[in-house]
Amino acid sequence: MALTITQLFTPVQLPAAAAVLFSMPTTAQQPTAVLKNGRVRLTNTSAAAVPVTLYAAAAATISAAANCCMSTQSIPANSYIDVDIPTMTAGDTLRGFAGTANVVTMHEMGGLLYS
Repeated sequence: MALTITQLFTPVQLPAAAAVLFSMPTTAQQPTAVLKNGRVRLTNTSAAAVPVTLYAAAAATISAAANCCMSTQSIPANSYIDVDIPTMTAGDTLRGFAGTANVVTMHEMGGLLYS
């Protein structure tokens, strides 16, 4: 059995309203995909602090307090924070938003390991 690591997603800027930022693959090529100990970097390129909220949930659920993994964390101006992501399986989504649209960029800090 061969193990493969793939990039989770290309950098994405957070919108001002909750939206899907990343979805775990559900393809036949990655049937055992699990994101464990995932980490993202949120970079604020604006001149003011910006609050960010993230949710990790199954695809069919709504963004709510029950699946919030980071609640209104303020990222200082021209700075970044690293955020650990809860375990995600096929079809799960990482959603989020920022207090100001298109000034916080999310980068993946690892990859998806599957067999």
